Amino acid sequence: MQPFLRHLIIASFICMVCLPADAQDRQSGGRALFPIEQNDRWGYIDMTGQVVIPPQFEAADEFSEGLAAVEVRGKWGFVDESGKRVIEPQFSGAYQFSEGLARVQVGGNEYGLYGKWGFIDKTGHFVIEPQYDELSAVADDSQGFHEGLAMVEVKGLKGFIDKAGTVVIEPQFRYGSHFVEGLACVSKDFNQDWGYIDHSGAWAIPPHFDYASHFSEGLAPALVGGVCGYIDRTGSFILKPPFKSSDKDDCAATYGHFNGGLSRWKFGDKYGFIDKSGNVVIKPEFDLTFDFSEGMAYVEQAGRYGFIDATGRMVIEPQFYTAKDVHNGLARVYYSQRNDSWGYIDKTGTVIWKTTPATPTASEMPTSKQGTHAICSSSAGARTGDSSLRTQPATAGSRSGILRAASCFGVLKPPNSQLTDPLESPTEVL
Repeated sequence: MQPFLRHLIIASFICMVCLPADAQDRQSGGRALFPIEQNDRWGYIDMTGQVVIPPQFEAADEFSEGLAAVEVRGKWGFVDESGKRVIEPQFSGAYQFSEGLARVQVGGNEYGLYGKWGFIDKTGHFVIEPQYDELSAVADDSQGFHEGLAMVEVKGLKGFIDKAGTVVIEPQFRYGSHFVEGLACVSKDFNQDWGYIDHSGAWAIPPHFDYASHFSEGLAPALVGGVCGYIDRTGSFILKPPFKSSDKDDCAATYGHFNGGLSRWKFGDKYGFIDKSGNVVIKPEFDLTFDFSEGMAYVEQAGRYGFIDATGRMVIEPQFYTAKDVHNGLARVYYSQRNDSWGYIDKTGTVIWKTTPATPTASEMPTSKQGTHAICSSSAGARTGDSSLRTQPATAGSRSGILRAASCFGVLKPPNSQLTDPLESPTEVL
């Protein structure tokens, strides 16, 4: 395999695959709220479409554990579900709360680069002082604590700390995911095999996979020696759906993660869904599919996205430019490649809220996808098995789009590439 191709697959795999199917289900507290944008300002609606927090922020992330990160005058803080500023904007970067703590950055520039990261509690007090580098080439959900441990990065190597800030697993991995079902998939470098470590850092499944992803419902997708399938916690393949040997480099674009007993799988040129016995439950008839979330999965047919239920019935006909997972009853959908043409629908396809963008001038009209897409999904889009290499529009603000895409461009950039700026859109990476 050519080195850059391997790097490309690893990058897309880490940014879009290595993350649990239930990663979105973290909003707790009161009612579910959803970020919206009006006139270049962000606010929040409830699931009926009523504006609860009027648009006023430069950027806004999703709620998690009752708080949401928002940007005001170039700094990030946190608001509660009433819109009250609980933690004043003061950080150059911030991620969602997870297990009571949030990763935040101090000292970064306007793009959130070059600062140091630590963890605060819900009062804004630093529990773990800023001392760590930006986590590169990881999904957004891996930024927080999971099963009592958080991934950190020092000089390009990743390890894990506990909530007291004690280093439990020394930084030694180039790539990895957070812990899921007691294990984390990790690799020490580009050309090193993948394996699984336990909470002590010991190898629970020694590294011997070409690629591997997190466990979900007791199974994890993996590739070794041209075999692409699902392993159990002993590392043994127990499910090997049909997979052409010529597809060796495409395993990450073939498998999915089990949710509700179903996982996507690619048969030839089409995607369908299998159960844990390998039986085809939803026949392969889609150009692209994504993992189930809240009983629905978004799928692509003829260049447009719609939603199916667990029986394979098309509940919402393909009509969107792209879409995101159903989350707390609503799904974000995009009507065109322009980032200001999107909204939320419910499970019946009823429009709950939609942007009202101004008509663009001729100079503002995009000429290709290259200027309106990020390689890595934002906080909403990187979740739930986005394992395809298709790019998706960036969403809420700089922390959710620009910086997270930049962290992956560093891996995706090929030798002798003309991309010298990590924030520059590629002409055709994929």
